[in-house]
Amino acid sequence: MKISIRFHRFSPALFLLASLTIMLSIITTANTARAENIKTIAVLPFTVNAAEDMSHIQKGIIQMLYSRLSWQDHVLVIPTGDIKKQLSKMPSITGDQLIGKIANQTNSHYVVAGSITEIAGSFIIDAQVYDIKNQRFMAFFEQSQISDDLIDKVDRIAATINKKAFNRSTVTYEKMGQEKQAHINKLKRQNPEHLMNAPVDPEDEGVGWKLWKYIL
Repeated sequence: MKISIRFHRFSPALFLLASLTIMLSIITTANTARAENIKTIAVLPFTVNAAEDMSHIQKGIIQMLYSRLSWQDHVLVIPTGDIKKQLSKMPSITGDQLIGKIANQTNSHYVVAGSITEIAGSFIIDAQVYDIKNQRFMAFFEQSQISDDLIDKVDRIAATINKKAFNRSTVTYEKMGQEKQAHINKLKRQNPEHLMNAPVDPEDEGVGWKLWKYIL
């Protein structure tokens, strides 16, 4: 009894198609996994409490935060145009309710809000980062003696947000650490008995997550 075995030639075109299908599947899976790991953050316009017109500063703050908080494959900042569009739909909503609604409408994991307040010629910058899923927030603070220095102060706030919220170290944050270390070293030389264990972290004064609840 003879057994006949036939070998069929595999079409090169079919082989190429199968290879492309596998490659596309791998790329799609990788892109999906990457997208799931990307955090989205919405930056609201900062409230300005000052006698002078600071609209240019307000715009500059948004641009600074958009630029500094964007992190490829990690953090996606919602475009300013999308934020303005959503705000125009809810002109009477403020406070915690606004934070919650903006997060829902823009599918944001985090929302940044803040204010600039002029007091006796100096300026105070307050910023809050809201973690929507975990219902918590972190508060940040900087002070400037002149309005021309405000953007630089916002840069420092953005650097601290990156480190505290996303564990991302930046050039500005490293510079802040060096400045603080230099200050500590100076104080140690003046009062060594009191500062042997002084902290180095540029934002070690209690910046951390706090509980936050909002009503939609």
